[in-house]
Amino acid sequence: MNRRLLAVLISATMILAACCSCETHDESIEIKETEATEETTTSETTAAEQDRPMHNRYITFGHYEQDGNESNGPEPIEWKVISEEDGKVFLLSRYILDYQPYNAEQTDITWEDCSLRQWLNNDFLNAAFDASEQEQILTVTNSNNDTTTALRSTDGGNDTEDKIFLLSCDEADTLFSSDYERAVGDCDWWWLRSPGRSSHHAAVVLTMGEVYHHGHLVSFNYHDHGVRPALWLELET
Repeated sequence: MNRRLLAVLISATMILAACCSCETHDESIEIKETEATEETTTSETTAAEQDRPMHNRYITFGHYEQDGNESNGPEPIEWKVISEEDGKVFLLSRYILDYQPYNAEQTDITWEDCSLRQWLNNDFLNAAFDASEQEQILTVTNSNNDTTTALRSTDGGNDTEDKIFLLSCDEADTLFSSDYERAVGDCDWWWLRSPGRSSHHAAVVLTMGEVYHHGHLVSFNYHDHGVRPALWLELET
């Protein structure tokens, strides 16, 4: 083969390989950039993030121990943006932040009087947020509707005023597009504030994301009954 022709073929092959390598490299960078920009702070939201679907947007706010290593301090809390209106955002923790029973004792109870509500609005509030952050968290009035199953209707109790709360069955049913979107782990359930099939049961979201209206006994805490706090946050201006 003519040496000049051979040199041309080798050069062309090297150029083609370099082009393929560049295309693969650019794609990996783009994926990393997408993953990295899913998290935003309450004081900085880019135009691209504004264009993303609401349920694909996240912010970080507050800190809480999550990796089981207290020596490195509490980790930033990631929140899923559920809705946004008039400078306020409705947030649900992206992950389960703790494992607690709905109520410390097995008894008939409503959200208003359960120990988990007291824990969220005292222990968790003070552990996760400093004084200035707590001022940004709005106190809201939550309706606590009855839960109706095929067997009976269970009283949901009085409306409550909360800074930190759990989603209700109605909210869990309507604020997500699928069971998959509600699920958070391979073996984790998370509590809802609504009652279950009786006043000593509370509704839960099951492992695969199904809203289980019948609920579990309120005193269950086998390190798989998780807490996903929700709150309304006033954005900084």
